[in-house]
Amino acid sequence: MNGFARRGLRLAVLPALLLTVFAIAAPAAGAAKPGPAVHTGTFDPAARQAALAHWTPERMRAVGAKSSEADGSVNRPWSGPIPHGVGRLFFTEVPGEDHWCTATAVGGANKDLATTAAHCVWPGLTKDGTQIKVTNAVFVPGYRDGQRPQGVFAARVYLLPESYTQHSSPDIAMIAFDQDHGSHLAERTEPQRISFDRAEPGKAAILGYPGSHTARGNSLYWCDNVKAEPDSTGTWSSPCDMAGGSSGGPWLTDFDPKTGSGTVVAVTSQGTMGIDPGTGDPITTALSGAPEQDMGKTLYDQAGAR
Repeated sequence: MNGFARRGLRLAVLPALLLTVFAIAAPAAGAAKPGPAVHTGTFDPAARQAALAHWTPERMRAVGAKSSEADGSVNRPWSGPIPHGVGRLFFTEVPGEDHWCTATAVGGANKDLATTAAHCVWPGLTKDGTQIKVTNAVFVPGYRDGQRPQGVFAARVYLLPESYTQHSSPDIAMIAFDQDHGSHLAERTEPQRISFDRAEPGKAAILGYPGSHTARGNSLYWCDNVKAEPDSTGTWSSPCDMAGGSSGGPWLTDFDPKTGSGTVVAVTSQGTMGIDPGTGDPITTALSGAPEQDMGKTLYDQAGAR
């Protein structure tokens, strides 16, 4: 699925037993209010080394070669240097195959953080109830057609909302990466700013590495300052029509194309799908974004301490 959660076909399909509601005792008077529950996954040192060996430039180019979606009409290729911190997140699903998403470096206390969609690191369950695990997770900021000008960073830990493992919301995650040859992620690429208090998106530039016929995940595309609005599900909707693979890509407010800088307020979560009348191919007709907000701040702070 090229790292993309399509509306109506969520990747995290859970058995009914996980949705059971349990009674929880009320906290004692004066007790501190607990923060949102966080799900954490880690990659041991051997797995991180294996990930770096797995993702050769040739394999990075090849993972999008079988893309079958139509290109869309609102999104267009990005020209010029890749905006700060934006890159391609590669991983392997087990059971499954190689995939990718989009991610964005956002600094953090440890200088190692990138934000993406939760389903890019916790794909959910197969139809028979087997949990899909993610291995070989690496981030390549500034990626373009196999070129890795700012290095390759192996993921060491990811954090997402515990609620996402239960009912697929909110679809946000933070990943902390190893240094690459002694350099932190934030030292190789200037991180984007990130905001956790945006109530409504307004207009946003949306970037990603779509797996469409033309892009095949190897080129950055964007939707320029499109209007986005809150919807009834707690996500934000936009007319951006980037194909699968754009999941996890940043929604940037106050974005300046000349400097490549803006403020991340959400990440791409789902796509509404249709059929291209001209070719009969599947086509994304709109994107939904998961706002960072309070849960994003919790993930950012905890991942920054790892």
